[in-house]
Amino acid sequence: MDMSSAYNDILGNLMYDPEYDIEPRGQKIKEITNTIIEIGNPLNNLFLNATRNSPLKYIAAELFWYFSGSNTTEYISKYATMWDSLKNTDGTVNSAYGYLLFKERNAHGLTQYQWVIESLKRDKDSRQAFMHFNNPSHQFFENKDQVCTLNGVFQIRKDMLNLTITMRSNDVILGFPADFAFFSVLQQQLHRHLLKYYPNLKIGSYTHISNSMHVYEKHFKLAEEMLESPFYAGLMPELDCNLIEEDGTPIDLTKINDSVFLNFLRYQIKK
Repeated sequence: MDMSSAYNDILGNLMYDPEYDIEPRGQKIKEITNTIIEIGNPLNNLFLNATRNSPLKYIAAELFWYFSGSNTTEYISKYATMWDSLKNTDGTVNSAYGYLLFKERNAHGLTQYQWVIESLKRDKDSRQAFMHFNNPSHQFFENKDQVCTLNGVFQIRKDMLNLTITMRSNDVILGFPADFAFFSVLQQQLHRHLLKYYPNLKIGSYTHISNSMHVYEKHFKLAEEMLESPFYAGLMPELDCNLIEEDGTPIDLTKINDSVFLNFLRYQIKK
């Protein structure tokens, strides 16, 4: 199954056969719990639809932001003002995935991305190549930005690099399309780094587990209109350059001008 078919199915299930109708924090949602979506080819990471496509302009901006390792909103809030409403008192946000994976280091000096790389370098069959997104420091009641993604697990099996992402909560309209695009690029980036050690390695499957996949009442009409038209597969160009170093250190992407992938993102932002 590709991303567009999976998206069509889950959107239809949420609208017309939800598991629950609930009101967390007073906001009505239709919800399905413990959703599992398995994508055989994660390179098909976009969907096309007559009413609403994958939000490419925002996705492009978010990819630049994440891979910069920033956790401030100065850049990304130009493309989605909601980020400013989630800021901590020091001006940072918790859901800056790039900062969590590529910049923040644990007590042993390792980034989350570096841990995954080193685990798979040391043992191709490792079951320990996991990365954390949400962490205990986010557990305070005044937190406006409780990170939705819990963890990611990479495995190499039969020379295929597979990725499983687990999320506690996922908004199917604004969250899932952008999340999937980032995770698919993250999988490609790890693949590029690991090719040095495993030349026969291919990109494998992507599995997305959401403890709460949902659609908000404010998006019910939009979702119904989207479901009136077919969904088609779309894709960004394959990643053809490194966006970070092996330890997660961001690369100055402004100096890379011959990348089809980066030029595609730049074009989407300028449109």
